[in-house]
Amino acid sequence: MNTSFIPRIIITLMVIFHLILGFFYSVNQNIDNSSEGYAMLSAGAYNHYSRQTLDLTGDSLKTVMVSAPMNLWESPYAPILVMLLLRLIAFYILYRELSRLFHPSTMVWFSMLFLLSPWLLYNSFLGADAYIQLGVAGYLVSIMRLTRSDIPRSSSFLWTTVNVFSMLWCMALTPAFALLLMTTVFLWIRKTIHLNVSGLITSLAVIAVVMVPYIKQLQLNDDPVYMNHSQHYPAYNLVLFYPLFKGLIYWMRYGTTVFQNDILFNTDFSWISDSHNTAAICKYIWYFVLIITGIITLMINLAANYLMLKEVKQVFFRNFSEKQQLLYLEIICAVMLIAIVVYIAVTPYTLYNNTLSVCFVFSLIPLLCMIEKFSGVSITGHLKWIIPVSIFLITVNGLAAVKSGCYDINNNYDAVSEDIISQSFN
Repeated sequence: MNTSFIPRIIITLMVIFHLILGFFYSVNQNIDNSSEGYAMLSAGAYNHYSRQTLDLTGDSLKTVMVSAPMNLWESPYAPILVMLLLRLIAFYILYRELSRLFHPSTMVWFSMLFLLSPWLLYNSFLGADAYIQLGVAGYLVSIMRLTRSDIPRSSSFLWTTVNVFSMLWCMALTPAFALLLMTTVFLWIRKTIHLNVSGLITSLAVIAVVMVPYIKQLQLNDDPVYMNHSQHYPAYNLVLFYPLFKGLIYWMRYGTTVFQNDILFNTDFSWISDSHNTAAICKYIWYFVLIITGIITLMINLAANYLMLKEVKQVFFRNFSEKQQLLYLEIICAVMLIAIVVYIAVTPYTLYNNTLSVCFVFSLIPLLCMIEKFSGVSITGHLKWIIPVSIFLITVNGLAAVKSGCYDINNNYDAVSEDIISQSFN
């Protein structure tokens, strides 16, 4: 077999497993009165069946992601399929952009780290974090295109607009969009990117018009815009050292097997056997495997970030060839690390494990840069590691989707959804 086809075959299989696992997660999600999915499905179903115009509220984009698919297909499975489709579009955009910088074997690693990561798949539910990667993909592509000072004026106008609207997409889903905004501002000040002023003004003018009904709605609504974040006073995290350190920890964790606490501590094995001892043994094995692999992968990721920062330090305060696009990407990641510290310092929100999900893709870059150093190794040499790691990730996702903090195989998504729709319609 021609080895050039092997990466495509492997990536296609990863896409298939991503779709299977994403759907499995989605139909096992917990939906109750306190979940974001309940409110979204209720609002989406209401707008679908009543055909009323959607109110532009703080959760409007998330509601559209549910109601619009149900206008096309009268089924609670419609928003799940749209969520998976948007995620694949995001992956395609990211893959096309990063493949300009990395070797095909490295891109197989990226595909695995993105498509099979529990950090992404565990968010396969009706909620904000399920849709955010599309905005991140648009942001990464636009920010990379804007690093070139010689691009035509029309292109800089286009990519400046894409950059702003990508941040707007993320803004509608999470307050952490400010991380992307800070990164853009820092890079502009440093002259790493070259924004088109006309594109910036045009984008901001359009956003101002779009935000008018949004602001009016907020004036009538006393509830916080982002209900899933505990709000304190501004700069609350600045008086506490741990949140600042915690943000950097999450950056490091995204590229490792130190997954969400729900996966580590709340994955239940009671379904394996009626014996309490058997379930307890399985859980202790689970702890052991994830902790050991977590320590190993964390050390690797720490080394990758150290090497990236060491390389960036040499050129951060001086000019270098614009042809070195990978180095630009590393600088963007370094600036985003600074933005994380600043954002956490000034934000009034409590930091959760999905707060920094806008950084997930960027946090993989140091690891990809380290892997790129071994791009000369044959694809079969890479597959000796990729295949077992892929099997491990698929297993972790499968077990977490069966029974963990947010998912349970005993849930009947179809019945619960129909009940919510019926209540909303009546």
